Amino acid sequence: MWASIATYSFNMPQLESCYTSEMSEFLTTYPKTVKILKGLQDFIRQEEIDLDHLSLMVKIKKDEIINALVSEGFRRVNLENRKPTQIGHGFAKKLAKPWEMHVRLLELQKGLIAIQAEVEISRRYIQHIRSVRSPVILEIESILKKHKIEYRIWHAKLRQYITSVIDYHQIALNAPKLPAIPWKHMAGSAVTISIIYLLKFIGML
Repeated sequence: MWASIATYSFNMPQLESCYTSEMSEFLTTYPKTVKILKGLQDFIRQEEIDLDHLSLMVKIKKDEIINALVSEGFRRVNLENRKPTQIGHGFAKKLAKPWEMHVRLLELQKGLIAIQAEVEISRRYIQHIRSVRSPVILEIESILKKHKIEYRIWHAKLRQYITSVIDYHQIALNAPKLPAIPWKHMAGSAVTISIIYLLKFIGML
């Protein structure tokens, strides 16, 4: 049965409350102790979070997922590192500066679609290249629940569905120490410097 099966040891955080201040931390949570089928438990270690073992599995047409994402402010991205089996381009939503949420849809067998998402420094900024990142689950669950899309959480390492979440890791992503630098500003500065050197070269400065 496809349903919103996860249970929580505390209230699900809202996206709007995940930022401590402008250009500061992004706060989120990620499943730590989980129950799988047959009542067994598994512990997801801190170092395993970046391995993206967890996905939200849905059994509907991709257009329904895309419509839900677009209605929540996500826009299709053209430049990204595409994953194997990824369906088309991913989607990104601008969050509080300098963060964005990046969502990918992956095609699986038996009509299933896996949804994976991460928060990272926005691709609008040069720091995106070496951005800190964290996969997110609860934020996408909130969207699926809002749009009444049934889902299950798949644990790829165990090849099992999670039946409930007992507790969570607390994750804090730190923004860059230097102000986020938009790509367009860098491009403008490069053009200006090039013009100055050209004028000097031809003797006009």
